[in-house]
Amino acid sequence: MLIKDLLTIDLNEDIKNVIDLEDISDTAIQSEIESYIITDGLAKEYANFVSIYTSNIVETGVWLSGFYGSGKSYFGKLLGYMMSNRIIYGTPARDRILQRFTGIDDEALVKNSIARLNSINSRVVFMDIAKQDTSKGFSYALFRNFLKSLELPENEHGFLLYSLMCDSAYTNPSDFVQDKIGVSWSTLKNNRTLYIGKIKEIYVSLGNNEADYNNMLTTLRREIDEFGASKLKDELVNYFNTVKDEKVVFLFDEASEALTQKKYTLLDLEGVSESLSALGGKVWTIAIAQEKLDDVINSSNVNKAQLTKVTDRFKTKIHLEATEVDVIIRSRLLKKSDSAIQMLKDHYQNHSGKIADHSGLTGAGSTRCSGENVPI
Repeated sequence: MLIKDLLTIDLNEDIKNVIDLEDISDTAIQSEIESYIITDGLAKEYANFVSIYTSNIVETGVWLSGFYGSGKSYFGKLLGYMMSNRIIYGTPARDRILQRFTGIDDEALVKNSIARLNSINSRVVFMDIAKQDTSKGFSYALFRNFLKSLELPENEHGFLLYSLMCDSAYTNPSDFVQDKIGVSWSTLKNNRTLYIGKIKEIYVSLGNNEADYNNMLTTLRREIDEFGASKLKDELVNYFNTVKDEKVVFLFDEASEALTQKKYTLLDLEGVSESLSALGGKVWTIAIAQEKLDDVINSSNVNKAQLTKVTDRFKTKIHLEATEVDVIIRSRLLKKSDSAIQMLKDHYQNHSGKIADHSGLTGAGSTRCSGENVPI
């Protein structure tokens, strides 16, 4: 019998070695949930976070860290789906994830804690910040991905349609476009040629002319070029004026790598966190990084007095330890089938003497510290 025949895992299946936060397809998330191993330690981290998320905490920044391969991106992605609770092939994501919480310590208590998420509607914006175009600034990168989460174009036309929606108190583009011009947004959103003309049609139908339209696009392009943390806050306030029962979570991976790549700075992060904190817990920022926040700050060249503000904004810190990886390896990769375990027990009982002879190291004769032919 081969070793692969002893294991419960199918070695012929492709095992993901990297979790992509921006792959939010139903197929990807279903596979990731079904393959996830919940340890006692991870379950406690999930429950602790939910307690904080559902509290009245003012500072809504979270720093999730762990060395390469620790499962931090996996943890973060499932945390995001636990909060957003998107329907995956007919079943809420939270229900799927909680099915993995079996056989853990204090199982009922942990599940009851996580169930507190049922009272909160959350929109989670998933990003790999190291892959993002931040040429227009960190704040605009967040806003652009927020537009994407609403199924809007990530450009000035999407910005315009978003503004029109907010002004008319609509919560999604599908209803707005259907009501205004009688066209299905799903048939337009992936075709730039089509949606540009239709958005213009909506704008003109509201009493504006073509010159107004061109001036509006020019204004929006200028605002994008100058988009900062304060503007991000203002645009989210416009959203919350209509959508009053929702929290927005910006969850981005490779936070420390993106800092090294100069995609953004710690002061950018501090500025965004400070502005969003003013929204009274309505917006959260969760950064996933290989390094602990304190280590990132200590290696920075920026004035340390300024950077203490970053620590103040990111009160919640989660660090995944190596011990969790060891448990997961034994539970996921090395777990043996019941029949294999019984076979190994029988084999040991029948050949215990030979196994001891081959696996045990016993002393034979004397040992010397020097000279040749040293017996062992």
